[in-house]
Amino acid sequence: MYSAYLDRFTDNGKAILLVDSLKRNFEVPAKSLPDDSEVGTWFLLDIQMDAIISIQIDNEKTNTMKHEVQKRMERLQSNKKSRFSRRS
Repeated sequence: MYSAYLDRFTDNGKAILLVDSLKRNFEVPAKSLPDDSEVGTWFLLDIQMDAIISIQIDNEKTNTMKHEVQKRMERLQSNKKSRFSRRS
């Protein structure tokens, strides 16, 4: 099983899945994804001979990564004040 990230949907009804461990992406029909799929969802893929055999949502990793991104955004927003003083 390979971990994949739903990067984006294209205008022609395709979904782009990024598989970092293989250093490649896959373009699949958006309707072949599980129902709850959205940009930012993580999947477990079964890949054989360069073809995706099965796609399952990895709920644990999706939730973990969303939480991590949210924490980072909160940290960035709390540090909005510049460390440099302005000269009058």
